[in-house]
Amino acid sequence: MICIPITSRTNKEALHAIERSCQFADFIELRMDLIGRGNLAKLISAVRVNSGLIKIIVTCRKKEEAAYAGAAACIKSALENTKKKIAVLREAIELGADFVDIELAEGSETIRNLKSLCAKNGGKTKIIISCHNLKETPPLAKLKEIFHQCARYKPAIVKIVTTARRVEDNLITLNLISCAQKHSQKIISLCMGDKGGISRAIAPFMGNYLSFATLGREGQSAPGQFTVHEMKQFQEWFTVRRTATSAPALSLRKSLPQNYILLGNPVGQSLSPLMHNAALRKMGIAESYSAFCVQDIGGAIQGIRGMNIRGASVTIPLKVAVMEYLDDIDDDALEIGAVNTIINNNGRMTGCNTDWLGLILTLKEALTIKNKTFVIIGAGGTARAAAYGIIKEGGFTVIANRAPEKGKILSSKFDCPFYSLSEIGRIKADCLINTTSLGMYPHKDKSPVKAEALAGYEYVMDVIYNPLKTKLLNDAEKQGCHIISGADMFVNQGAEQIRLWTGKEPPRALMKKVILERLTQIE
Repeated sequence: MICIPITSRTNKEALHAIERSCQFADFIELRMDLIGRGNLAKLISAVRVNSGLIKIIVTCRKKEEAAYAGAAACIKSALENTKKKIAVLREAIELGADFVDIELAEGSETIRNLKSLCAKNGGKTKIIISCHNLKETPPLAKLKEIFHQCARYKPAIVKIVTTARRVEDNLITLNLISCAQKHSQKIISLCMGDKGGISRAIAPFMGNYLSFATLGREGQSAPGQFTVHEMKQFQEWFTVRRTATSAPALSLRKSLPQNYILLGNPVGQSLSPLMHNAALRKMGIAESYSAFCVQDIGGAIQGIRGMNIRGASVTIPLKVAVMEYLDDIDDDALEIGAVNTIINNNGRMTGCNTDWLGLILTLKEALTIKNKTFVIIGAGGTARAAAYGIIKEGGFTVIANRAPEKGKILSSKFDCPFYSLSEIGRIKADCLINTTSLGMYPHKDKSPVKAEALAGYEYVMDVIYNPLKTKLLNDAEKQGCHIISGADMFVNQGAEQIRLWTGKEPPRALMKKVILERLTQIE
């Protein structure tokens, strides 16, 4: 359901806005703190005349919680007086508005008095208890505390709106929806601001009571609101997306459109959403996969805990840092010391690692691993996975890294030699594997080693898949080496993630096909 806020500067403009909005709205919110000299009786009457089906919310937002305090000076001055503000809400109840919105901060006595007046007037008007944080998104525990403070008054709706400073803040506020559902409480929970758009788009499909949208940008009552047209597009897209497949493999709770996510920084270049979504569609699973650029991994994990996000991929630079925020870590990931896959089992977060499987499956297609020596460039999560998998398959590893401290830590962990990256030309080995991001799109002209240092290797592998053939692989090919692209490893590790999440074998050939097609287009 869509609620259009009326924020016009004059009563005359508000009446005109109501006439236009009634063509699209399920709810009309009369922002009496923003409508200059608003005549509430005439405004409510205008809505009723246009449609008897549209619900009316009357709001007098207190200045401390008003995202836009741009009303006329006389109105702002009047609303600083709580008695006058409450008088407006009392009038709304007496005029038969469907809802009045009162902030939790106005206190117990005010809320109880308004509820009592609603009851005296036949209960036609219901209470929304709201809390708006214009500065930030507090931790989930704090938001749940606020939710329970609101819910104890047994309002028709609890409304909690925060400001997104980071993308992962959306996940925290969306978590409140499932919390409210467990308590059979209707809720509006979302983020304001440019980074809060994700919550506005997704919340309706998680069970949010309603969405706020405007006819045009000029009508926003809070930063980040979409237009009615945009919200309708989201609705159409997600409806088509969820009904396009028959016989979904997993039963859905109040469906969250992105049930699988990617956590990393950066993620804009990632082809994981393209590959995973193609596989899910082919498998008949009515869920989807989206990428989140994350600055605070702890906040992101806190946000998805308890939500209908079934699993997450973890990419650079978070594969090691994420481990401290998980409930369980499987044996492979624990031994590797890095996680690239998270399984969410009813709020219990388990970390796994499919990088090593993806790499080993890819290497096995090209050469025998047992008794071969592999030089691994890098000391991060993927390097750990490569060393673990190769040793598990009976191969020998050598670590080469630009930073000696990290390289020596990794070599010590797997009891193998370490060399500085500048010494790589002196090493004799069968295969060289680059696990760093050097050479990744858009920095396609970079390589971790000089071309002449590659002549001594029979095989060279780059875990980077975009571009399909990195500078390292181009240089290696010119030196007569057999080259192994990161595309196959990318597909294999992603396929293993889907298998862990769904318990079903994914269509690897299709996944590879869509990746190669997109990479060819990019190049």
